[in-house]
Amino acid sequence: MSLKEILVTNISQIEPKHTAPNQIYEFDRYDVSGLLHENKCTVTFYSLSPGKSNYPYHYHTGNEEVFYIISGQGVLETPAGGISVKEGDVIVFPPCKDGAHRLTNTSENEKLVYLDVDTNTSPYVVIYPHTNKVGVFVKGEFPKFYKQDSNVPYYEDE
Repeated sequence: MSLKEILVTNISQIEPKHTAPNQIYEFDRYDVSGLLHENKCTVTFYSLSPGKSNYPYHYHTGNEEVFYIISGQGVLETPAGGISVKEGDVIVFPPCKDGAHRLTNTSENEKLVYLDVDTNTSPYVVIYPHTNKVGVFVKGEFPKFYKQDSNVPYYEDE
């Protein structure tokens, strides 16, 4: 099924999902994609509290991603080092190791709010270089995470 009419919404009309898995990662997620019939892309607003990030340092192997900083300031961790970002900045991530990133709010008292738009293919693979993990995401299933060095022969147990 595909979108049959134009959708107009506002971040204030979307119920946020608050996530706080540990002391470093905490955010509110406003998922516009959940309002769409068919998700060929994901569209999400994020709000990061001061000093927080929302996801570990990672890169996508098949999906492109774009951030638009709506308000606040932060540091974008990249393979080339930290890059300061602020309101009005647009950041485009290629689907490869050169596009690795983690966004952190560097403000002491202001939230960092940004729009995140991604292509949405399934399955897709995400690499986490700092922890040597691989994430595999398949629509309709829970994501699976593996250590990169855990490898089994192709025909093992077949």
